[in-house]
Amino acid sequence: MKNQWRLVSALVIVLVIIVFAILNVEPVEVNFGFAQVQWPLILVIVITLILGVAIAVLMATFNSVKTANNHKAEQAAAQEKIAKLTAENKSLTLRLNNKGKQTRGKAVEQPKPATK
Repeated sequence: MKNQWRLVSALVIVLVIIVFAILNVEPVEVNFGFAQVQWPLILVIVITLILGVAIAVLMATFNSVKTANNHKAEQAAAQEKIAKLTAENKSLTLRLNNKGKQTRGKAVEQPKPATK
């Protein structure tokens, strides 16, 4: 349902832009600072729209790449922490098992009371 609303919104925006562009077809003077040209207003509107979309896509891509890099760094740190904890767990388990063997061994080695 969310995607349908996005599609409908995009179509309405495109329709408004098309109507706006068709209503403004007279030539306008565009000054680039170093040159002046006369273009139809529809062309200026479409070029401006394309530049705006391109800038938005570039910004979204930049943010996405930045987020992905942060995610990779956090994932690597988490993996390192997991490896450290696994090694510590293995060491503690081994230590616990060795202690159990030592106490079992001591129980066997304890002298029996002398019986007459």
